[in-house]
Amino acid sequence: MNQVLLTLGALTLGGSAAVLLLAWVGRSTRGRYGARWRCWGWLLLCLRLAVPVPLIPQVQTRAPIQVDIPDPPAAVLPISPTTPPGSGGEENALPSSSPEQPPKQSDASLPLEEPASGNAYPAFRPTPAQIVFALWLLGAAAVLVWNIAAHLRFLRYLRRWSAPVEDDEAIAAFNRLGDQLCLDKRPRLLVCQGLKVPMLAGAFRPAILLPQEAVTGGELAFSLLHELTHYRRGDIWRKLLALWVNALHWFNPLMWLMVRLLERDTELACDEEALRRLPPEDYSAYGQTILNAVARLQNREPKGEHNE
Repeated sequence: MNQVLLTLGALTLGGSAAVLLLAWVGRSTRGRYGARWRCWGWLLLCLRLAVPVPLIPQVQTRAPIQVDIPDPPAAVLPISPTTPPGSGGEENALPSSSPEQPPKQSDASLPLEEPASGNAYPAFRPTPAQIVFALWLLGAAAVLVWNIAAHLRFLRYLRRWSAPVEDDEAIAAFNRLGDQLCLDKRPRLLVCQGLKVPMLAGAFRPAILLPQEAVTGGELAFSLLHELTHYRRGDIWRKLLALWVNALHWFNPLMWLMVRLLERDTELACDEEALRRLPPEDYSAYGQTILNAVARLQNREPKGEHNE
C-alpha cells in the first residue's frame, strides 16, 4: 500500500511537469510542428501514468546469516570418593550436585489475574496511509462510475433513436472515402435523432452517427472524411486511455487539463491528416465545415447559414 502511494505521488509529480511542458510546446511551436507529434507525446505520457506501480521491481538485499553459537557447558566440580559407612565421613561429604528447588510461594503472594474483557480483539485504528489509500480509491471509483454511467446512457439512447442510413448519397460517399483511406474494417453508418453534427462513437462497436437533418454535398463528404480519419487513427482509444489516467489521478487538476489538451490536439491532428488527402482548393470549404459544426455545438448560428 505504501509503495503504491509513493509511486502514485512520484508519477503525478512527474506527470504534472510533463503536462506543463507539452502545453508550453504546443503553445510556442504550434506553427512549426504538427499536432500529431504532440499526440504521440500525450500517448506516451498516458501510458506511463496509467500503471501506478514501479516498472522496475526493487531488488531486496538478503539479510546476513546469523549463526547461534551455544554457550560452553558449566564447570563441574570433582566429587571426592565416598568413605565407608560408619567412619564419620558423612559429615564431610560434599553436598549433592542436584539443583536446589526454589521455595514455593504461598497462594496469598501470587498476583491476581485480571478477568478477560468481553472484546477479545483490539480496536481497529487505521493508519494515515490507509486513510489516504481509501480516499484515493473512493475518488477513482467515483470518476470511473460517472464515466461508465454516462456511456451506458448514451448507448441506451442510440439503441432507441438510431437507425441505419438509407440515403444513397451518404452511403456512396461513405464507401468511396473508406476505399480512399484503405479501411478494411469500417464503422457502421447510422442516423440518430437529436444530434447536431456527425460524430464517431463506440470503442468495441464503432459507428458514425449522422444527424437526422439531411447533410448533403461537400459538407457531407468533409464530415465523413473527418470522422473516418478519427476511426483510422484510433482516437477513441486514446480518449479512453486519457479518461482512465484522469480517474487514477483525479486529485491532480493538471490531469483534467491534460484531457482537454489531448482532445484539442487530437482534433487538430485529425484535421491535418484529412487536409493532406484533399486538394488545396478544398481547404477553405473543409475548414468552413468544421467551423459550422463547432458553431452548432455551441448553439450558435453557423457562419454562412441563416434561419428563415
